[in-house]
Amino acid sequence: MRLPRPVVIAAVAVAVVAGSAFTVETVSASRIEADLSGRIDPGTAGVGPPSVTIGGSPGSRWSGPDTLVSAMVRVEGVDRPGLGPVAVEAVATDVSVPEDPSGPLTAGEVTVSVQITGASLGPALGMRDVLVGAADDPSLAGGTETRARVTGTLEGSDVRISAFVDLVVDDLGARLVPVAPATGPAGFPDGDGELALRRTALTLEPDVLPLGVAVETLSITGGTITAAGEGGPGTAPLDGLARTDL
Repeated sequence: MRLPRPVVIAAVAVAVVAGSAFTVETVSASRIEADLSGRIDPGTAGVGPPSVTIGGSPGSRWSGPDTLVSAMVRVEGVDRPGLGPVAVEAVATDVSVPEDPSGPLTAGEVTVSVQITGASLGPALGMRDVLVGAADDPSLAGGTETRARVTGTLEGSDVRISAFVDLVVDDLGARLVPVAPATGPAGFPDGDGELALRRTALTLEPDVLPLGVAVETLSITGGTITAAGEGGPGTAPLDGLARTDL
């Protein structure tokens, strides 16, 4: 059945208005993300521009005046104590965005993480060409594990070592605890097992996470070790995420 022309026109008009509203919301979200990125960017050489994604659907991004429902921030190339450059991430809720660009970006809750690759671990272990991988457990392939394999060449030599390490967080800190040298068919059969165990032990610095957040979990997925922790209302503002002094 053909609809009367006025009804068709009205329906089209509603669709156009709805589409326009969605476009405006999308543009607005992009502008907010760009603004937040600019506030968080420390302007440090070698540090990538912060990537910001705000949560919520169009019309529900704000939970109150100047308060975003959620935001996720990722910055690459950040120097953290004891490590080479890493990627830092923050997933925050109830993010306060003051009109004054110099005001603090505080959050009700935030999960902060540092993603550590072989290149990040190299300086801490005194090695080069470091590779990090999950333990050889086929049942966990591709998933999250708490045992990793670390392989690298000792600085100033051609000696290459490999060991399995447990990723532990306890009263002694967040640590890589060697459990066995990797001397099997996929490792170095003639390697020095004691040397491998000794040189792959590492305790991360207490302030390895930014914003003053303590490490609560340490895990590996693929070739990346993730140290993560949670902060509450008193956590340092998000605009310090990529700074090296927070």
